Amino acid sequence: MRNGIRQRLAAELPEINGRVLESHEDGSSLDKPYVVLVQGAEAGINDWTGYGRMYEVWPYQSLAAGFSSVDSLSAAIVRSLDGQTLSDSATGEVFTCKYEGTVGSDLEDEAHDALTRGLRFSVAAVEPAERAETVPGDSWLDALAAWTRTLLGPEWQAYVGKWPPGYLEPAVLWRIVGLETADGNAATVKIRKQVTGHVLGRTPNEQTDATVRIAEGLKRDGKISLNEAQKQHVTVQECAAITEADALRSGQLSVTLMRRSARSPAGSSPEDAPLMREVRYDSIGF
Repeated sequence: MRNGIRQRLAAELPEINGRVLESHEDGSSLDKPYVVLVQGAEAGINDWTGYGRMYEVWPYQSLAAGFSSVDSLSAAIVRSLDGQTLSDSATGEVFTCKYEGTVGSDLEDEAHDALTRGLRFSVAAVEPAERAETVPGDSWLDALAAWTRTLLGPEWQAYVGKWPPGYLEPAVLWRIVGLETADGNAATVKIRKQVTGHVLGRTPNEQTDATVRIAEGLKRDGKISLNEAQKQHVTVQECAAITEADALRSGQLSVTLMRRSARSPAGSSPEDAPLMREVRYDSIGF
């Protein structure tokens, strides 16, 4: 990832003429401006976002150029990385950066006769091979993802379970956060699944618009098809949206889906059948 970020900065910032340094390299003899790239800590975020890694980018400008030049170069760095899907030719990794703000205040680096400011970027869904795992499939989520692609169009990606390494924007992630069963009638049980939707747009307006469209579409359609030929579907019971929620970590959509499942084994699929169909207790006196 480090190499991918370095390549992006060198390509998008012609004024630095490829001068992207590591933290251990001394840039005191280099022409300014130049950029120093620092890899920070890696830590687990949550089950669906995976591990996150922090990077710091420090633009260096000459004292004579003033902090307005730091402002300009900082803005260019944010534009080149924030929300952009990058690739690392050395490792084959594909990833997306998110701007997280500055590192402290502006600095005057007397040793390098320079002005600088730290910019923080995060990369989520980092999955080293030793920690990678396969998310079990769920027909409800797969159907919801297919419905989402149809609603939003082919440029949108729809993922299920967890953010994959190399996820592309714009995208929607659906994941199950709860499940309950209840008696329906003598022949069926009701199965409800609580689902959270994460809507990640390329711009705030695109993100909000897609969130609203999904919420309205679910309310309007009222059901999601599981198997069109067999007329199987799940019903949308509730749908709520908070457009300002964190798209990557918490999600903006809360949806309750319901389906009736036959009690008899012949009429239900293994994934929808409750773990315990019924319990019988016979009291025997002695």
